[in-house]
Amino acid sequence: MATYGLLFDYEYCTNCGSCQVTCQEEHDYPVGKTGIKVLVDGPWKINDDHWNFNNWPLVTDLCDMCAERTAKGREPMCVHHCLANIISYGPVEELAQKLAEKPKQFLVVPEFDPIASKGVFVSQNKSSHKAAHIDVQGTGKANYAVHRHDTKVGEIDETEE
Repeated sequence: MATYGLLFDYEYCTNCGSCQVTCQEEHDYPVGKTGIKVLVDGPWKINDDHWNFNNWPLVTDLCDMCAERTAKGREPMCVHHCLANIISYGPVEELAQKLAEKPKQFLVVPEFDPIASKGVFVSQNKSSHKAAHIDVQGTGKANYAVHRHDTKVGEIDETEE
């Protein structure tokens, strides 16, 4: 049996939000929850001739690739309603061939409800040292800076306790 996935050609994603809205509507998710979310990076200048501006539609752990629809031979809602037509659904082998044809694409095979299928994550880190202390202070602007104390990893700054 073939494994199915989603191929995203993010070069042309406009962040219109139709994938998010249709996913929420199809699955009756509450406000703020969806099986797909568009992340934005940019705009910022790379050089005099180029700017970085990317929108990445990413699936969340709520994405089941519209299992009820796809079982009937239909596309997932995000694919069907994508206004820029940048999302493809199909067997991973076929999508991987398309992926090799051009840059600015990525292939995803969502795992719906990973906690139920794999169990809760349990750290295997057996280290006895403590994490470094980090103070986060606002700068009064939209950006925030993180400042570290000169404490080495494993040491505790007695003035902080």
